[in-house]
Amino acid sequence: MILLCISCTTESERFLEKQLSEENFDFTDLKTKNKSVQYNLDKDVQYGIITLNNKQEIKFWFVSHHFMSDKGGTIYEFPNGEKKFISGMHCCEVQFNNDESLKDLSTFKNYLEAKNGLRP
Repeated sequence: MILLCISCTTESERFLEKQLSEENFDFTDLKTKNKSVQYNLDKDVQYGIITLNNKQEIKFWFVSHHFMSDKGGTIYEFPNGEKKFISGMHCCEVQFNNDESLKDLSTFKNYLEAKNGLRP
């Protein structure tokens, strides 16, 4: 009998989960990218807060595909504490060119699902 163990998580997701468990990310001193994204950098991780148009805030932790062997990815933490990993989507930093995607939490989650796995 051969037992094969295959992980369903990507290198980027494992990396980010490890960083979240070991590092203390400071969300009090963030740089402003634009009205929707505030961020900082720590050990190849861009982290910050996305402010939706309805003022709900979502934390994020992102690693670029330039540092990983896969598409890179982002862990989002929603206002209720739920966390979700999204593969790919961003290239070198978290940015949203479609302001409509930031309308509200439901719209944002649908946008993320539609972009999940897309190569940056």
